[in-house]
Amino acid sequence: MPKLELDEAGNLVTKANEKILKDIEVEIRTELLPEDIKEPPRAFGETLRALGPTFILAGAIVGSGELIATTLLGAKVGFIMLWAIIISCLAKVMIQEVVGRYIIATGKGLHEMLDEVPGPKIIVSWAVWWSILLMISLLVVMAGIFGSQGLALKGLFGGGNANIFGVVAGAIGIILLYRGIYGDLEKIVVTMVVGFSLITTFLAFIGLQFTPYPVTGADIASGLSFKFPAAGVAVALSVFGMTGLSANEIIQYTYWAKGKGYAAWTGPKGSPGWEERMKGWVRIMRIDLGLAAITYTLVTIAFYVIGAAVLNRMNITPGGFQLVDQLANMYTKTLGTWSNKLFMLAAFVVLYSTYVVNTAGISRVVGDGFIKMKLLKASSTTQILFWRRVFLIVGPVIMFILYYVFPSPAQLVVIGGMLLSLSLPIISLISLYINHKVKQAAPEIALGPVGTFILWLSAIVCVLFVVAGYIKL
Repeated sequence: MPKLELDEAGNLVTKANEKILKDIEVEIRTELLPEDIKEPPRAFGETLRALGPTFILAGAIVGSGELIATTLLGAKVGFIMLWAIIISCLAKVMIQEVVGRYIIATGKGLHEMLDEVPGPKIIVSWAVWWSILLMISLLVVMAGIFGSQGLALKGLFGGGNANIFGVVAGAIGIILLYRGIYGDLEKIVVTMVVGFSLITTFLAFIGLQFTPYPVTGADIASGLSFKFPAAGVAVALSVFGMTGLSANEIIQYTYWAKGKGYAAWTGPKGSPGWEERMKGWVRIMRIDLGLAAITYTLVTIAFYVIGAAVLNRMNITPGGFQLVDQLANMYTKTLGTWSNKLFMLAAFVVLYSTYVVNTAGISRVVGDGFIKMKLLKASSTTQILFWRRVFLIVGPVIMFILYYVFPSPAQLVVIGGMLLSLSLPIISLISLYINHKVKQAAPEIALGPVGTFILWLSAIVCVLFVVAGYIKL
C-alpha cells in the first residue's frame, strides 16, 4: 500500500502532483536555498537551453498586439506611424530588465516587489491592488482574443459556429494549463509562435516586393516622420499599450523568470560564489531579453508593414465578424488564395498562444494577489495551486461573457489595449523605484550610468506618449 504524505496544511500529497507542487514552490518561494544553486552556463548550447521566460511573453505579444492591433493601425493610417511601433517595442525593454534584476537579487516575487512600493496601503500597497485592476483591463483584450480564435478555427474548417469553436479551444487551454507547471507553458508557446513569426517576417521584408504591394523607400521615410494623425490616436494608444511589452507582460515576467529558476539558482546571498552566479544569471537573463526583443520587434514591424502595404491600399479596416477573414488578405494577396488556410491555422496558433499565456498569468497574479491581500486563505503550496486553478477557470468564463455581451473582437482588443496603456506610466514609475531597491539589495548587478539613463528615458517616453495620446483624443 502506497505511503500517504501530508503537506504542512494537512493536504494529501501524491506522486502525481509532487512535481507540480515542487515547480509551483519555485515560483512562489522568496527564500533562496543552498540546495537550489546552479552555476550559469557558458557554452552556447547550454546557454540556449537556459533561455525561455521572455519567449513566453513573446507568445502573448504576437497574438493580440501584433496580429490584430498593429495590423489594424497599419490598415487605418498607412505607414505614417511606423515610428510609434519601433518606439513601443524598444521603450519597455529596460523596464523589464530592472524587474528581472530585482528577482535575481532578492528571490522575491511579484507581490512582494509591489508591496514594497511607497504610497497608500489598504492591507497591502496600492501597487498590489493596481496589479489586479491591470488584469481586469487584460480580460477585455482577452475577450477579443477569445472570439478571434473561434473565428480563425471557423475559417480553417470552412464553416461551423465560431462561438462553439472558441469555447472548445478555451476549455482545452484550461486543461493544458491545469498542471500549472512553467515548463509545460514554455514548450507549448515557443513551438506555437516561431512558425507564424518567420512566415510573416519573410512576407513583410521580402515577399511584398514581388507583389502589387511593394514597400518603397518613401513609405519607410513617411513612417519615420513622427506624425501623429488624429484618425489613428485611439488605435495607436492601444498598440502602444500592447506591443513590445505591455504592463501586464512586464509584471507577469516575474513568474516566468522565477519559474525558469533564475532567482533560485543564484542561491542565498553571501554563499560561496554568490556574486559570480548572480552576475552570470543576469547575463543569461539579458540574452533572453535581448533575443526576445529582437524577435518581437521584427515581427511587430512586419505586421504593421503588411497592414499598411496591403490592407490600407485595399481600403480594408478589419473588424466585426469578418475580422480574421479580412486579415487573411495579408497572406492571400501576397502568397495567393491557396494560403488562406495557412493563415487561418497560423492566426489560430498565435491567438491561442496569447490566450494560453495570459490565462496562466491572470490566474497567478489574481490568485496570489488575493492571497496577499488576505481576501483568500492559503497556508500551503497545495492551497495556492487550488486558488490559481480556480482563477484559471474564472478568467476564461469572464472572457466569454464579455465577448458574448460585446461580440466585436477588434473593438474589444482596441478598448482593452487603451486601458492597458494607462498602466504603462505606472509600471514605468514603479520601475524607477525597483531600480533603487536593486541598488540597495545587490549593487553588484545594479544598472550603471548608461543603463540608468536608458531606464529614465524609457519611463519618460512611456509617460509622454500615453499623456500626449489621451490629450489628442
